[in-house]
Amino acid sequence: MRNYQEYTILDDIAIITGAFTAAVTDICTDAAHGLKDGDRVVLTTTDTLPAGLATATVYWVKVINANTFYLCNNSAVDGVKVDITDTGTGTHTWTMNDVGNSIFCADFEHAIFIFATDGGGDAALTVKFQGSHAEDCPDFSAATSVTNQWEYIQVVDLENSAGIDGDTGVAVAGADDYRQLEANVNAMRWVNAIISGYTVGEITIKVRLYTND
Repeated sequence: MRNYQEYTILDDIAIITGAFTAAVTDICTDAAHGLKDGDRVVLTTTDTLPAGLATATVYWVKVINANTFYLCNNSAVDGVKVDITDTGTGTHTWTMNDVGNSIFCADFEHAIFIFATDGGGDAALTVKFQGSHAEDCPDFSAATSVTNQWEYIQVVDLENSAGIDGDTGVAVAGADDYRQLEANVNAMRWVNAIISGYTVGEITIKVRLYTND
């Protein structure tokens, strides 16, 4: 019997962005921000970010209400919110991070990636799948290097057995797109996915990891 575990890599993600303000109470404000618990964002500013926050850093969102949220340094489920000690200067912007949750796959032989775009509207984006044999999880959002080793991996479309080059990725166009793709994860320890091109739409990506036991 084949056993499997299912994990979520991207959860209804659109590469949305918004301007926010931050208070020394650690509360970030952006009216009707559209974020949810566990979303990951990166920050930019026209001048200086509020003290405690940094660019080129991924933060996890902990939603307070439709207009406010905290930023955490790790998973929003158990994350400790960032201590913000001033409001900064200029206009500050959050943008949804385009890389998903890294999944440990060393105990499995096969992977099926399952993705669906939002049925409420059209989607236009490209998805690439990533893998690594590194002992420790690499930073899939950073460039590959001798100390950060990962690669785009080939997947096979289960609809027609067509191989899809890892560097090319899967182009998604239109509403209600649902795909199942297989990857050989033998000898790999980590898998992930990245939205490499984005115009519009939302996507959810899950992976089922199988053993032959």
